[in-house]
Amino acid sequence: MKPRIFYMDYLRTIAIMGVLFIHAAAPYASMYKEIDFSMWEAGIIYNSLARWCVPVFFMISGALLLGRKEEPLKDFFSKRANKILIPFLFWSVVYYLWRVYIVYNSAASFEEFKELFLNANIYYHLWYFYALIAIYLLVPMFNVFCRHASQQIVGYTVGLYLLFFGIFRYYEFLVPNKLVDYFPFTEFIGMILLGFYLGRYDQSQKMRIIIYIAGFVGAAATILRTNSFAFDQGEFSSYAFGYATPNVLAMAIALFVFFKHFITKKEKQNEQFAPSKLLMQISWTSFGIYLVHPIFLDIIRPFFYNDAGILIHPAMGIPLQAVIILFLSLITVLILSKIPYLKRIV
Repeated sequence: MKPRIFYMDYLRTIAIMGVLFIHAAAPYASMYKEIDFSMWEAGIIYNSLARWCVPVFFMISGALLLGRKEEPLKDFFSKRANKILIPFLFWSVVYYLWRVYIVYNSAASFEEFKELFLNANIYYHLWYFYALIAIYLLVPMFNVFCRHASQQIVGYTVGLYLLFFGIFRYYEFLVPNKLVDYFPFTEFIGMILLGFYLGRYDQSQKMRIIIYIAGFVGAAATILRTNSFAFDQGEFSSYAFGYATPNVLAMAIALFVFFKHFITKKEKQNEQFAPSKLLMQISWTSFGIYLVHPIFLDIIRPFFYNDAGILIHPAMGIPLQAVIILFLSLITVLILSKIPYLKRIV
């Protein structure tokens, strides 16, 4: 048994909370000029400050999957298939039926299901499976690279990713270019390499300070740029919310490095150190929470806003929704994990 990496549990916990905040805040962000400005701004701030959650999840995967001892492809894929394909297929069907009968009150059709499934459009959060499966198909190759490449070469590769996706693509509105179209990485493959690099190699105190400052600047830039785009265009734009934008990656890198350094330091200072039971439960069930939470969000959302208007100001309503769906999802996943066969879907 390998020793548990506690800072990963902290990262999983805050990342799943970030996902819940994004999904609770998302509807308000699209209501620019339709609701009071303070309400819209609350949605923008919560959404902006949680955008790092998806890069952090991919970075965790990179830190845990890359640089490991090579194993036969059959063994590697059989392990991931059991963990990913069964939940993927099960929840695709569940959310299609939820979408048809609950959300749109219409009729089910196999042709519609097939079209939505093949285009990753069944439900808004299931895109993560498509990205994860694509990454797993490439992990064995990148694992060989990370296992044998030097820190300098890995850092160089990560630097190219940040340059092409974080700079060339994001600032295309200033300097039109299509350079990223010719870069042989996707934004998510770059994130798992970034996670491996940050997890494998330590950062000096000076570098950590620079990273933390960049993280704070990234958080402020996400809010300010989103406001600026809305004011200039007269409507909400999610341009600054992109997961591979420099502002969002700066936040993700800062949080990853902070928890890695801070929690590892606490472990060295106290051999008995361990996260709280609640935090560990959220970490263990974070994948299941991700899968089930949209159902609970759909159920409770009308109590916060509906056709009558916004019932609770988003400044309070968004965190309240996030906490409620966290615990409803956590309880549901814990129950499902105790039931034979059903535990395989979470």
